Amino acid sequence: MSENIREAQNRIRQIRQKDVEVTVLKDGLPASNVKVSFRMKRHQFLFGAVCYMYDRLPTRELRDRFTEEFVRLMNYTMIPFHWSWFEPRKGQYNEPYTTNLINWAKENNIKRKLHALIWHELCPDWITSEKEVKGRYIERISHIMANYGDHFDFIDLANETTVNDRFDNPISRWVKEYGPINMLKFGTELVRSYKPDAKLLYNDWNVHVDEYYDFLRAIRENDVDIDIIGVQSHMHVDRWSEEETLRILERTASFGWPIHFTECSVCSGTPIGKTNYAAGAINYWNETEEDLYSQAEFTRDFYTLVFSHPSVEALSWFDFTDHRWLNAPAGLVDDEVQPKPVYKALDDLINHEWHTSPDLVTGETGTCKTRLFCGNYDIIVEADGIRKTLNRDILRERFYAGGGEPVRLVIDL
Repeated sequence: MSENIREAQNRIRQIRQKDVEVTVLKDGLPASNVKVSFRMKRHQFLFGAVCYMYDRLPTRELRDRFTEEFVRLMNYTMIPFHWSWFEPRKGQYNEPYTTNLINWAKENNIKRKLHALIWHELCPDWITSEKEVKGRYIERISHIMANYGDHFDFIDLANETTVNDRFDNPISRWVKEYGPINMLKFGTELVRSYKPDAKLLYNDWNVHVDEYYDFLRAIRENDVDIDIIGVQSHMHVDRWSEEETLRILERTASFGWPIHFTECSVCSGTPIGKTNYAAGAINYWNETEEDLYSQAEFTRDFYTLVFSHPSVEALSWFDFTDHRWLNAPAGLVDDEVQPKPVYKALDDLINHEWHTSPDLVTGETGTCKTRLFCGNYDIIVEADGIRKTLNRDILRERFYAGGGEPVRLVIDL
């Protein structure tokens, strides 16, 4: 174990846990020797993954297995509204696929992010001129917000704008002419006209260069009304070093927004030839058993580093299933929805190492104390044949860095 990982584990104990004191009263007096059990129901932190394949799986058995394995780890997902995918012909939408994913996530108590309203790369063929783009975006965003906006906890407002000029299509030309900052302001104002409290992200993968941080600075200096920065961490070829991961975390956090790691990819294989990242590209990979365990080991450390930073509020995997985007072996489960070693590594972290469900007994003052990972808990109190169950959130403050007063609860039997 490296010193970086050891320090990250210490930070996790400081920033992801809260002290909790429970006092039990019976007939108004402190009750001693009362059993108090905490059962963690959900993490406050958002552990997510892309669910795109759920409604594409061919059998009910596979869909049920997908749900079982997904829900065991994840409380967050991303649902696609890429323009050329969602509206391949004007006014004809990718339904019922999109609504099926929304309903599946809601039925399983999974928080949802809409991805993405403004993105230059997937421009529909039926848009032919940059002069029509702004009007078309008004139509698109208005339709999405009116029909879907209330189903989402988070919205990717704009995606990968720092690489806009690498493309040449009506959207990229409109963004260049209109200006990226004006584009963001236009989008935020339109979304908030429908949903004033929307949680809006700017999302990007181009996080290793100064250009990205210059753009974040411009967003801040121009008072663009976004709420969260989304950091993509696709590692299909080169994996981030621990030092680079910490550098990106610190540098992005310095702008003062909460951070979501939105798209994390680590492959259990190595590419054959040069990897093509274009939309719809099919690549080929050499996959070995050693690669499976390398993916798991690296991911465990990467998640530990990211989870240890106080500015990060979500970490999402891309894609839950193997061989989807780029045909990459980047899944947590294989093609038959069977867990890979990387799934088991995350299960060990999320449901064991970072999970608390203690059983306690009150002392003479009727009080018991513990320290819990932040999240939602059932609290079960039992004494003299009386059993009482309450549900409570034990939450950290945003950018909370440890210390502070414990959460104090009084339970009257």
